[in-house]
Amino acid sequence: MTDITMISTALSSIKTAIEITKYLKDGNFSLEKAELKMKLADLIDALATTKMEFAEIQEMLSIKDKRIAELEDAFEFKDKLVHQYDAYYKADESGNPTGVAFCLKCWDNDHKQRKLIYEIGYEGTRACVTCSSKYARGRADDIIKNLCTT
Repeated sequence: MTDITMISTALSSIKTAIEITKYLKDGNFSLEKAELKMKLADLIDALATTKMEFAEIQEMLSIKDKRIAELEDAFEFKDKLVHQYDAYYKADESGNPTGVAFCLKCWDNDHKQRKLIYEIGYEGTRACVTCSSKYARGRADDIIKNLCTT
């Protein structure tokens, strides 16, 4: 809702600037120097306000575009990840989990693929560096398929 308020404020500033400009242009009267300076100061203020509002709108649109891109990426990987035990994995051609383990919590909550790391001092325990979730030994190990056939 803030977006609409900011756009309304910016448009209002533009309207004010246009009205002041029309007043100065169409005036068939003699303006005192002080009055002219005051009207020009009002015009500059209205244009500066408009510029700031549009800069904020541009920043918000940039943030929203980034979030949309993140959600599109998450949607693209939605069917490419497989849940097994306490982690997510990329699916191989057969749909079986393979590769490195991704944090269950980060994917379920934020749709972000965060690789799990081994915790130093806790043999076999995996952890997420982003959300600090911990996973027990054997419940979130990397799945590396043996490519050699003997």
